[in-house]
Amino acid sequence: MTIPRISVLIATADRPELLAGCLKSLSATRFTEAEVLILDQSRNAPAFPAGDANGPAFRYFRCARRGKSAALNLGLKEARAPWLAFTDDDCLVAADWLEVIGRTALETGTGSVLTGRVVAETPEGEAVKAPSLRENGRETTYTSPTFRDVLFGNNMVIPANILRAAGAFDEGLGPGTAAQAAEDNDLGYRLLRAGVPIRYLPTMVVTHRSWRRAPDQVRLYRGYGVGQGTFYGKHLHRGDLHMAARMVKNVWEAGLDLGGAIVLGRRQDVLSSWAFARGLVRGFVHAAWSGNRERAGAATLMEGR
Repeated sequence: MTIPRISVLIATADRPELLAGCLKSLSATRFTEAEVLILDQSRNAPAFPAGDANGPAFRYFRCARRGKSAALNLGLKEARAPWLAFTDDDCLVAADWLEVIGRTALETGTGSVLTGRVVAETPEGEAVKAPSLRENGRETTYTSPTFRDVLFGNNMVIPANILRAAGAFDEGLGPGTAAQAAEDNDLGYRLLRAGVPIRYLPTMVVTHRSWRRAPDQVRLYRGYGVGQGTFYGKHLHRGDLHMAARMVKNVWEAGLDLGGAIVLGRRQDVLSSWAFARGLVRGFVHAAWSGNRERAGAATLMEGR
């Protein structure tokens, strides 16, 4: 059996149409040394029939435990390649995405993590523009923690040995848990603290589909806030004072965003900013007090993605 160079991990739950689009984009690649692991947490029948693919080899897994982090940790155990690539089921990868990863991996070696550009698709129907975007056109390498998150879970590549050494994903964070988000932010922070550089490549492109309507987007931003606050509070509970400073900065920025949206009369931005700020404080207070111990299990469906 030929061992692939890249394993692509995709956690999914109850979104078969979105997943189909993601897999179709992966099937369009010319890169043949890859496998795709579909980590399905859907309630009912499999969201995608195993073996139905024309591009990279597709491997299908049913995940009994809820939570994106739990699914990705299962994928980490099952993946065969030395490089692990991650995207979400509501994303479309560029036709050369795997080729860029494969080429850069050879140049970089196994000591760096890669992340890339995330752009928004044109809104579908009555949907609003997708969040979690990164459109910087300049390549950057991060070598230590900063006051911003630099690793995006819908477009990142990590050497398998580094991810396993880092302790994988925190299963108390991310979609499908009460914390709802920030599993990628937490991982990126832990990697930088461990001295692992993160390299941003504008040529490694993923498109985030704009499929959510406005009320769903507001709920999503609240989940983002809860997850981010939980991430900060978790590390503060462990004595990391850097996270207290990050929380103060994030609250200040959220207030500025809210004030600007009010002044400009942007109702959707007002609702989203307020939802994020409320979630941020809630997640932080709970985790700073408890260390997120009560959030260790997956409590909800994967709604926050």
